[in-house]
Amino acid sequence: MILRHDRADAECLADDAEWPAVVTFFGGDGGATLIADRWLLTAAHTAANLPPDHPVPIGGEEIRVARVVAGPADLALVELVKPAGVPVIALHTARDEVGQVALLLGRGDFGNGVDGVLGTDHRLRAVTNRIDAADEDWLRMRFDRPPDATALEGVGGEGDSGGPALLRGALAGVSSWQDHDGPLGTYDCVEHYARVSTHADWIAAVVCAPSTPPRA
Repeated sequence: MILRHDRADAECLADDAEWPAVVTFFGGDGGATLIADRWLLTAAHTAANLPPDHPVPIGGEEIRVARVVAGPADLALVELVKPAGVPVIALHTARDEVGQVALLLGRGDFGNGVDGVLGTDHRLRAVTNRIDAADEDWLRMRFDRPPDATALEGVGGEGDSGGPALLRGALAGVSSWQDHDGPLGTYDCVEHYARVSTHADWIAAVVCAPSTPPRA
């Protein structure tokens, strides 16, 4: 995650033990959120890179992927071969996101709004950003400069795709892409998260359908 330039990177480091449902597919690259005992919600472009039977570290073990179901707005659901055994994160289904401050989590590149990306260590980081606009598919957040920024203003970096935007602890969006003329993760970029509330019916329909039998 990329943080505002006048805050120390240590301020946004998060404790993995507090977020067992926020996982990574590729050792730090490509995030996802456990929303049901066997289901992860991520970005479709991230899930497209998953090989068959890919192991996902979650709940102190590696659980293989059973299947991927691509959906609207760069969303995808990833079914696991067995329950993960950790608390899930609920979906934010109210369409009241605009104006609220979201918590963004990820293990991708870190840096700041002036310099952009500075490195990668795959540690979990948490930043905040205000949701400025929304439409059927997207939540949009501009990376504002101080003093117009939140206390830990930030956006995603390379490797954070698929990670969550949380409102009051519930999953409101999935990290997808940035719109900016300059380098990734610098001020004034607009972060796009695939919107969960408008696609909650699709998510529920997939998760509640009969499960795929686990592979041996």
